[in-house]
Amino acid sequence: MSSRSGGSTGVLVALVVFVVLTVGLLATSIVLYAGKSDAETRESQARADLNTFITEGERNRPETQSLKQSAGGNSLFSYLTEQAAKTGEFVANDRSADLGRMRTALALGETDTVKESMRKLQQERDARSQEATALKQRSVDLGKEIDTLKSQLAAAEKTREEAIAKITGSISSYRDAANGYRGEFDDAKKALDQSRADMQARFASETSTLQSEIDTLRSERSVLDGRIAALQKKVNASSAKAGNPAALVDAHVVDFDPKNGTVFIDIGSNRRVVPGMTFEVFDDAAGITASAQSGNRGKASIQVVKVGDTTSTCRIIRGSGSRPIVKDDVAANAVFNPDYKFKFLVHGKFDINGDGKATTGEADFIKSRIKEWGGEVADGDKLTGDLDFLVLGVQPPMPTPLGSDATEAQTLAYTEQRNTRELYDGLFRTAADAEIPVLNWTRFETLTGTVNR
Repeated sequence: MSSRSGGSTGVLVALVVFVVLTVGLLATSIVLYAGKSDAETRESQARADLNTFITEGERNRPETQSLKQSAGGNSLFSYLTEQAAKTGEFVANDRSADLGRMRTALALGETDTVKESMRKLQQERDARSQEATALKQRSVDLGKEIDTLKSQLAAAEKTREEAIAKITGSISSYRDAANGYRGEFDDAKKALDQSRADMQARFASETSTLQSEIDTLRSERSVLDGRIAALQKKVNASSAKAGNPAALVDAHVVDFDPKNGTVFIDIGSNRRVVPGMTFEVFDDAAGITASAQSGNRGKASIQVVKVGDTTSTCRIIRGSGSRPIVKDDVAANAVFNPDYKFKFLVHGKFDINGDGKATTGEADFIKSRIKEWGGEVADGDKLTGDLDFLVLGVQPPMPTPLGSDATEAQTLAYTEQRNTRELYDGLFRTAADAEIPVLNWTRFETLTGTVNR
């Protein structure tokens, strides 16, 4: 019994060991097989990666072996990269240049080669060299011709000087006499030319002066003729018109309220009065005439604030406590006339606001006032026979004489300033001769009741 039991146990142990070994061998086989498969996969991937750079057939080519030898201990990739960079630097001075940029740098077409281009450049160089050699030889030949011509010219000049010396020696006496006569002739001619120039200048000056006087007389005659006709027309239209339009009495004070400074005058809408119109108040008509001559203001200035049919209400815009407004005082506005439209010529620049600067804008203010008050403004700068008033601005200054080195711009400015002054003075003289009343801003302000704006 014991012996049989011992034998069964040994078999069982042997069987267990066998099973364990078998399982271990199986596990080892599986692990080894998995490792082999992974290694084969990595090998396949490595071959694929290598083929993207160079295939197996390309690795065995002779030129590949030659490149490997040229690379020395470096990799074939680094060697080729360095060679490409050197080529780009050599061709286009740019280590990163590719073939297209190299062609652009060398101005080569798609089918052109560097060798062919170099061959053409060498041919052109040789041709230019031959031309340069020919030109140098031609220059040498021309230099020789020039030297020959210089020698001939020197010989001819020497011969000419010798001939001149002989002729000069033979006619020296005649030349001295001729020079004396020439000097006398030049002096006489100079004197005659100066005399003729003086006579021409004097004649031109006298002619210009006479022509200017003729033009002035013609202008004045034209103005006077027109004025005579216009005055005759005015006389026929209204026998009540005074000789000087500025001296007309336009209204009378019918009442005055000293408490609120209200003035009532005897003209209204029936006489074409409009709100805003101003009048200068005087004691009587003689005061208007004196003011027109002296430029002194009246006793007060009034402005229409309300217009009735036959009367108007005014406010005092300038007054004097020592000379109060009273009933039967007279009022005048040189622009206004209920029966006649006065015609004005406004010329020049004015300084209405007293800032010391005369401007055309302030002249426009006067023109607008004249139109607002029923007057007429003449166009242009010419006096006509039907003109009633000439309103002149500030007299333009006479320009400073120009120096001999004056520029064109300075000459033009001088001429323009002089013409402006001459036009101003001419209008004043012509108006005075034609007895046309001339008003400056002060007199216009005085005779219209205007208060400095």
